[in-house]
Amino acid sequence: MKITFRDGQTHEAELVAGRTLLSYLQELGIPIDASCGGDGKCGQCLVEVKAPPGALSEPTEAEKKFIRGKDQRLACQARILKTEEPIYVNVPERVYYVLESGEYRWIPIEPFVHREADRVFYNSSYIGDYTGALYGVALDIGTTTLASYLIDLETGAVVRKSSRENPQTKYGNNVISRIEFAKTGQEILVNEVRTAVNDMIASMTDGRNEAVYELVAVGNPVMRNLFFDLPVQSLGKAPYEPESTEPVLKMARELKLAMNTEARVYGLPLIGSFVGADALAVVLATEMYIGREICMAIDVGTNTEMVLGNRERLIATSAAAGPAFEGASISCGTGGVEGAIKEVRIGADGKVEYETIGGAPPVGICGSGLIDALAELLEHRIIDGRGKFRGDEKELRLTRDIKLLETDIDQLNLAKTAVAVGIRVLLDKYGIDFDDIDTIYLAGGFVNFTKTENAIRIGLLPPIARERMKKVGNAALEGARQALISRRKRKDAEEVAKQIEHIKLEEEQDFMEKFVTELYFQNYLD
Repeated sequence: MKITFRDGQTHEAELVAGRTLLSYLQELGIPIDASCGGDGKCGQCLVEVKAPPGALSEPTEAEKKFIRGKDQRLACQARILKTEEPIYVNVPERVYYVLESGEYRWIPIEPFVHREADRVFYNSSYIGDYTGALYGVALDIGTTTLASYLIDLETGAVVRKSSRENPQTKYGNNVISRIEFAKTGQEILVNEVRTAVNDMIASMTDGRNEAVYELVAVGNPVMRNLFFDLPVQSLGKAPYEPESTEPVLKMARELKLAMNTEARVYGLPLIGSFVGADALAVVLATEMYIGREICMAIDVGTNTEMVLGNRERLIATSAAAGPAFEGASISCGTGGVEGAIKEVRIGADGKVEYETIGGAPPVGICGSGLIDALAELLEHRIIDGRGKFRGDEKELRLTRDIKLLETDIDQLNLAKTAVAVGIRVLLDKYGIDFDDIDTIYLAGGFVNFTKTENAIRIGLLPPIARERMKKVGNAALEGARQALISRRKRKDAEEVAKQIEHIKLEEEQDFMEKFVTELYFQNYLD
């Protein structure tokens, strides 16, 4: 008998006793977020199931926390018991709102790929005849999303953009779960991301893939290495370092990428541990390595990367914030999809108002909405400095079905604390305080869509004047663009990567003391 999945298309497979619904979704290539790797902890793989009585295992205690409707199940927990009658599964379509653009900075155009009359060269090597266009691709490989530019290598202009959810999310939405899956399934992860990138290239070029002569990729160490099919296992065990931090240069045909047969694929170098090519690209794009002013760049995400300094000295670290601010591990959390609650306000009368992405009916609450909700709860003193509700009500109800629990606040507090400790450690190692920072660059989609004042209010971002904070969009992608169109910028990146000092938070003597201190919402202590 068959099991049928519908996600805008129809997919069928044979029913096999003992299999989970998630295993089918992964096998059939149906997009689904399984942030926790299938442990029933994140609640992101909710589906609607029509099945005869007894055909599926009973809901586990883990999934009861996330189920909001009688037909809902977590795909990772629902297991096939009977195969005599068909089962039908509706998978919600997930259209992520991805920040595609950075702040473009004009730089001289001096790419590695150029043409002389009708002949195209990479450096001095002839690689083909000119066919009417000379394209390159800048690619940011995020843990959750992929974003890319199609670049005219003769003008440096962005011709097209493309973005989508990273298809690897169905195997876990954080770097640790990807490393774990890669122990036996690295080939699957590699194929998933490369297939998605090929689709993006095809859509941007309208099928003229042969006109793409180079691709520059950035990402955290796990994402970059999986794209190039390089080892990631060393990042999953002490001392948690990549086998190599060097830049990567491959031929597109080696990676089975749908580009010109002579196209090169370049990966920026890594900095160390979980501070990767994406953080280096942010440093490149903001040019904080050139000026005398002390600046800080923060890219908040599951793996939050931070760099502090100037032309004299740069130091960097990463904080395992976890996926809470991306909606995972939150009872009614969701990613930045249509219908996600993105803004929350609590009136003087206690009434909750909200706005959703796309103005669609609410399906859950995403990161920016979570920060708003937490800030409003603190501002109205509905919760105390420990994040506990003061009154008899132990939840904030946003809609009939969507609410924020104390356990959710605990998860958000841990994520906030991890980032705050990372910032504090860098300041102490540099020997400065907040007042000594000239500019804080806020990079990436998460902080771009978040109200800065609320992020400061809950302690996620440092308490400095708003005018000294600058949102720079997808600066990692802009850094990749610069490395694509400028030999000098690429050389700068390779030199700067060797100069950045990498700090491991867990090795700092007073790390736990700082962590415990930051666990409190300081302005709201009784």
